[in-house]
Amino acid sequence: MTTGIQADEFGAKLKAREVIKRLRIRRAEDISIEEIAWVAGAIVIDGGLQGAEARLVHSPGADKAILRVRGDVAPSGRRRFAIAHELGHLKLNHRAGSATQCSEKDFSAWYQGQKNQEVEANIFASELLMPEGLVKAHLTRTLPGLEVVERLANSFDTTLTASAIRYIELCDEPCAVVYSSNQKVCWFRANPLFRGWIKIGGPLSPNTHASDYFTTGTASQRMEIVRKDAWIDGASDRSTIKEQSRAFPRYNSVLTILWAGD
Repeated sequence: MTTGIQADEFGAKLKAREVIKRLRIRRAEDISIEEIAWVAGAIVIDGGLQGAEARLVHSPGADKAILRVRGDVAPSGRRRFAIAHELGHLKLNHRAGSATQCSEKDFSAWYQGQKNQEVEANIFASELLMPEGLVKAHLTRTLPGLEVVERLANSFDTTLTASAIRYIELCDEPCAVVYSSNQKVCWFRANPLFRGWIKIGGPLSPNTHASDYFTTGTASQRMEIVRKDAWIDGASDRSTIKEQSRAFPRYNSVLTILWAGD
């Protein structure tokens, strides 16, 4: 889905890679987000914030920007992503001289046309917290699924959603990640090997396991074979695809991995 000016995803990744190279980050353990923030020009402060997850205040000519994170943001992977997201705004010169204040919804902006600066900040955060070379080392001899995504999230101390998107980008299987809320598809991201379009904003098919959660409160958490047309717009009703979904009851949402391979 694209509308208006396109988000510069490549530019966001390039800025993050510059930080990684400058700090000579070679292991997941080297990614200390507070130290990275300091070098990038920001002081991280916890607490003293309401109505938002994180806020960046950067005045022209100031030595350091102030990056404030709400005190109750948890778990640590979510807090780290919030900080990395705000650093994205700083390094990409978004609204220079003005405060940027971001909510949970901003951290879920991943497709073109959906607040492009928030998309760019999320892409920056993903690249910074999960450098491509380090992530690829975790993907050898693995099959698609949320199990490998969870291992990435644990290894890099990141959110499951950000880890799923990073996995989709770098795996060598035809896969997509879909985020649904209130029985509707909010967004999806697919790698170039994945064929097909998933309708954004449309209701979930009752033939999906993701839909099961919204209708019954439970859903299979295994990789299951489903009808392809349940997910892919215009697909044959005789073809199949593999789906694995995980519910986030707190947000009334579901994260889904789709695998179109054998």
